Amino acid sequence: GAQGFLVPAPSTVVRRPMLATMAKRAKSATKTFDYLILGGGNAAGYACKEFAANSATHGKVGVISAEKVLPYERPALTKAYLHPPSAKLRARLPGFHTCVGGGGERQTQEFYDKHGLEVIHGVATKINFATKAVTVGEEQIAYGKLMLAVGCRPMPMSQFGVKGDTLPNVFYLRHEHEAADLVEALEKLEGTGEVVIVGGGYIGLECAAALRGWGLTVTMIFPESHCLPRLFNAELAKWMEDEYAARGIKLLKGDSVAEFVGGHGGISSVRLKSGATLPCQVAVVGVGATPNVEICEGLKMDKGGIAVDVNMQTSDPNVFAVGDICTFPSQYGGTMRQEHVAHARQSAAQAAKAMMGLAPEPYNYLPYFYSRIFEYTDSPIVFNFFGEQIGECKVCRRSTKSIAGMWVRDGKVVGALLMGSPGPSPDDAAKLKALVTSGAPAAEPSAVFDQAGL
Repeated sequence: GAQGFLVPAPSTVVRRPMLATMAKRAKSATKTFDYLILGGGNAAGYACKEFAANSATHGKVGVISAEKVLPYERPALTKAYLHPPSAKLRARLPGFHTCVGGGGERQTQEFYDKHGLEVIHGVATKINFATKAVTVGEEQIAYGKLMLAVGCRPMPMSQFGVKGDTLPNVFYLRHEHEAADLVEALEKLEGTGEVVIVGGGYIGLECAAALRGWGLTVTMIFPESHCLPRLFNAELAKWMEDEYAARGIKLLKGDSVAEFVGGHGGISSVRLKSGATLPCQVAVVGVGATPNVEICEGLKMDKGGIAVDVNMQTSDPNVFAVGDICTFPSQYGGTMRQEHVAHARQSAAQAAKAMMGLAPEPYNYLPYFYSRIFEYTDSPIVFNFFGEQIGECKVCRRSTKSIAGMWVRDGKVVGALLMGSPGPSPDDAAKLKALVTSGAPAAEPSAVFDQAGL
């Protein structure tokens, strides 16, 4: 009986056949797709829509996704997903699978089955561009053409030397399971407690707005002099900050977190660089994102992303890159990288068409930013922006509850923003876009917006 536990001494004779068997197993597990999408987020859903519409189906398309759920509309995670229990609308899967955000079909498992689109749930560890294969676990998944749609990851506070950012109830929001964990932590607070939001950008503003609805004390902390500096000038930011203050949200500007302090099984407070300490039971961090380009080593890079042409094609003719990670030709000259859902959707469709040889029109992206916040109340705030933030920004009030801004270069309007409560309607957004694309001559802002019917 004891002999069953005897192991031969290591030798080349014993090990060679074992390795050969393992190699065979890996080879037999190989799948091959004409079109392989790496990344199962927003862009993947819209790419699948395009492939299905053009009959690239039944075994031709594969998606490798590190998430356990099918592609969904990621912006919902910091908006309706976080709405309080009293809200009429609370986003939950399968309700916000792609492509509902773009007015398309809700692509549940039935859609993928019907069109024969295979979703492989696993983490890719390597791409071999020479052999045209992606390693996922023990498998080698081969491709004819590859679409890189791997997105970004949140920038951790530890990157800035801040301790304690892995404590329980310190949240970074990128994936659905992270938003689900945050909701669970909020439910345990039962409507009382303190929340700290770190960061004054989109994630910070949207999370602060949603979490205030749970009846919690909400404080935002950011080092800049005003919120959303990548889009707002001081005057536009003041309008938004006044709205937040009126709704009971405290803003600490020009300060930052030095340490997340633990206690009682999770976070208990944050210590600020100014020396102040804020008690909190939950913290949400949104201080920027990093493109997941490490796995793409070997491709030409530009501005921190993968360089692509007007068809999203990289320096490797069989590889395309879309969404957050690609740096593409700008209609304003030069190149640009955009972390936005509109670009994720449009670039994915563009790449899918190009991969299928459909010769699409050159990609001509008009930068677009928006937010919808406090939608669980009877006075939501909405803003829409189109165009480019260059030149001089001129601001004007449109009513007691709305404000507008326009960016002027060479005597023409190159960018325009409208913000208010209840905020611009879809019709207003269409007019705002037309104002920018028409290259309207610059005048006093109120006259320009009057002329545009806004």
